[in-house]
Amino acid sequence: MAFLNPLFLFGILAAGIPLLIHLWNRRQAVTIDFSSLMFLVTAHRQSVKRLYFKHLLILILRMLIIALIALALARPFLTLGLPLAAVRAKTDVVIVLDNSFSMAYQDIDGVRFDKAKRKANEILNSLRNGDSASVILMSDIPKPIFNELTPDISGVLKSVNDAKVSTRDTNVQPSIEMAHKILSMSNQTNRELYLISDFTKNGWENWDQIPNVSGSRIFLISLSSNNSHNTNIEEISPSQHLIGVDLPLYLNIRTNNHSDTRLTQTTLSMFIQNKKHIEQSYSLDPFELTTKSINHHFSTAGYHIGSFELTSDRLNLDNNRYFVFKVLGSLRVLCVSDSNEIITLSLNPLYNSPDSVGHGKASMIEPIACHLSDFDEFPLDDIDILLLTDVSSISEKSDDKIKEFIRKGKDLIVFVSDKNNFTWGPAEFKQVEKWERPKKILEYDKTHPIFEIFDEGVLTGQYAPQFYSGMTVELFDDSNIIASFNDNIPFIIEKQVKDSKILFFNVALDIETRNELLLNPYFLPLIQNTVLYANHDETQRNILVGESYTRKYNNLFGLPAWIKPLDSIDENEGTAVIIQEDGTLKYDSTELPGIYQVEISSQGKLYREFFAVNTHPSESNLEHISLKDASQKINAQTQQSEDDEFDSKSLDLQRHGREIWGELLVLAVCLLLFEGFLSNRMNIGT
Repeated sequence: MAFLNPLFLFGILAAGIPLLIHLWNRRQAVTIDFSSLMFLVTAHRQSVKRLYFKHLLILILRMLIIALIALALARPFLTLGLPLAAVRAKTDVVIVLDNSFSMAYQDIDGVRFDKAKRKANEILNSLRNGDSASVILMSDIPKPIFNELTPDISGVLKSVNDAKVSTRDTNVQPSIEMAHKILSMSNQTNRELYLISDFTKNGWENWDQIPNVSGSRIFLISLSSNNSHNTNIEEISPSQHLIGVDLPLYLNIRTNNHSDTRLTQTTLSMFIQNKKHIEQSYSLDPFELTTKSINHHFSTAGYHIGSFELTSDRLNLDNNRYFVFKVLGSLRVLCVSDSNEIITLSLNPLYNSPDSVGHGKASMIEPIACHLSDFDEFPLDDIDILLLTDVSSISEKSDDKIKEFIRKGKDLIVFVSDKNNFTWGPAEFKQVEKWERPKKILEYDKTHPIFEIFDEGVLTGQYAPQFYSGMTVELFDDSNIIASFNDNIPFIIEKQVKDSKILFFNVALDIETRNELLLNPYFLPLIQNTVLYANHDETQRNILVGESYTRKYNNLFGLPAWIKPLDSIDENEGTAVIIQEDGTLKYDSTELPGIYQVEISSQGKLYREFFAVNTHPSESNLEHISLKDASQKINAQTQQSEDDEFDSKSLDLQRHGREIWGELLVLAVCLLLFEGFLSNRMNIGT
């Protein structure tokens, strides 16, 4: 026997109330000898005995009536094995249906998700009138088709048949917890939870055992097999973050063979703007993870979109990998200094070369020389980056021009001299410090875009530049150090002001300081990469399904951005997203892999950008967890493989049970009538 409302069992304690009343009302009799009544003592004693037993019977009946009512409210039911339980009890069912993209795998006998839907149909068809059900589609997030149990079984069946495979990966925990939450609201005798899945191992990691808080019977139905074969593209990564026009670039494509079979003819194709550019064939050993590097250069600036594609297999959703790269074009850099010849040549060795005129060779970085005395009147409208070298002081007008330049979202690079205390800088530079023993660049992030082109140790080794002076520095809170000398003295300091990057080098380029940076062969790639980094937009344009695309538009807040998949046939398909007050655009509807387009119209200008969405690579590994281990993690009682037939008769036997609260109430009423009859007889007798 079990109880559906066990808290009402505390009501049985109320059965003691009649006993307490009885004990409270008892009177201690006083014995008085009276001569004329002495002959009646024997008869009186016999009458008192009969009265005592009647009172005791009434007391027991009253206590039993209260106990029976409390038991009835607790809703007891009898389970299989007792004669009264040979009736099928009402049943509530929640089906957790795995629709992660691994369920799109094509087995010999069909697609796994189609087989899963057939299993769900069999379970739902086993339900009867009065039963209720709900379905949760499981990926990395739970998606309940019904938020609560419903008796509309035909509606649940239709929703299961209409369900589709998602492009998301797997996480079992949140869906099972939601199923328990739904079943915990059930008042029925039988509660059942079914998990239908391919049981890929990646969905069962990074979480502990889930308690069976709903008290349900849990069934596992597996649709996976040990010999699944799958290949996928794990990642596309460029050899550097800073991609410019005609700059050499390697695209590294990582592919994986998730099977114990050698693949002799795997073809990798590269598409740019939907046109095939490159095709390579190679072999993959069992469980081999390999990287193919493709040399490519982009001849035009702006956004370049494309994809890589592997040979088709049994799971094609992960055979495509999309990419979006923003290629930097012509950058106009205004070099402000009393001596600009060396810095302009470093930015572009062909600067002012007769061979460069009209041939586009100087198109990537276009340095423009400006003497400090001419800066007050120099127009900055067409300038992308401002580069100040060895400037110790500027006029108030120049200071205002630079502040306005920063407000417009443009970038600034400064090589500090003595007495550099600009209000818009990343730190307070106090005084020049001379170093008897020269210092070298010691600490820097080798993956940072400025330094990623340098081989390991070249900036700290034998031929690295040496420095004999710098400034003592007190950093502001909103600044960070990109590189430093030994003794933790900053070398490059960065400050971000909305869309503007402000970069300060804590060295002077003046030869009189004896600093060797300007004369070192590494200065040219360092200053060029710094310029590219200053203009580099660090928006993450290659994201995974389910991740949010975020972008800053500090001057466009309040405007709508129209976002849609690029391959959409319907011109009106898309979503309008309002740019927030802080300039943030956030788009969450990244359920489908592919290229997405962003359009913003402002004051007659059309801003157009792109980003790519790809499937999660962990879902491509089809290695599955054993049903035994899965059962232990979610406290399941029954395991079933896809080959096992669904036995509705056996399941119906498990659903047998009978609630007896009605019978208990009838018995309580009968005892109440009997108690009333006895009480009335006693009153008449007295």
